[in-house]
Amino acid sequence: MKVTERTIKFLGKTLCGDNGILPYKTGPQLVDFFVGFGADDKYEEGFPSRWRYTEEKVRQFNGSKKLKSIIENSVDPRDLIEAGADPNSLDDIIKPINDFLHYEGFELKKVGDFYKVHNTKGIIVEPETVKGLNHEFIQEQITKCHSKIDQGDFNGAITNARSLAEAVMIEIIEKHQGKEIKNDGKLDNLYKQVKKILNLTIDPKILPPSVIQILSGLDSITGGLSGLSNNSGDRHANKFKTRKHHARLAVNSTMTLVDFLLDSKEYQKK
Repeated sequence: MKVTERTIKFLGKTLCGDNGILPYKTGPQLVDFFVGFGADDKYEEGFPSRWRYTEEKVRQFNGSKKLKSIIENSVDPRDLIEAGADPNSLDDIIKPINDFLHYEGFELKKVGDFYKVHNTKGIIVEPETVKGLNHEFIQEQITKCHSKIDQGDFNGAITNARSLAEAVMIEIIEKHQGKEIKNDGKLDNLYKQVKKILNLTIDPKILPPSVIQILSGLDSITGGLSGLSNNSGDRHANKFKTRKHHARLAVNSTMTLVDFLLDSKEYQKK
């Protein structure tokens, strides 16, 4: 995550609490906060002003993944409530921060009980952004898909759902092979490779018929998602009028698929 110098200065004043948006942090509290992200500082004689120190730390982590975590941790609802914020007015606290982040192509959006930084530019996920694959990441992407549905962008939601499935499969394959793969854009081909890697071959001697039936459904989800995104997603000319329930079906099915793939990956690892 990278922001401009103007936003760095704004975050410097905001994260230390000098502009009244977020709770006030003392010098020692700021040092402890940034040490948690890898800074090697001590609060001692000659320590700079709080806002200047905070600004320099933001500048130091600018362009790295840690900046995203720094911003997210700064708006932890538990800290805000502990500092006296009304639990029902947390969105009002986030708004002035989002007013600045908006010009950088980012925004803080609520995912579950916490606020997460979202990229507001283009497709929500690209294959190379799935490093550190986990259920929280998947939930964030699905939330973005549902947000598009709520905004009436049904085609975009379907495209993003397919991009998520594709990205997760590519990550699993590349982790297994230890190298970057060439993607031909065919979701079915990726899924065939993933099934082999995760040992998802259907064996009637081991699995009961009910489980086999569900696993066969994952094949159908993959094929259907691929076809639906080709026909109605915003990558191609829309061959039929996409409806809200089509988009929601695609998104929810994708979550079922990728969640299962991640669980299977973790099981195989153990």
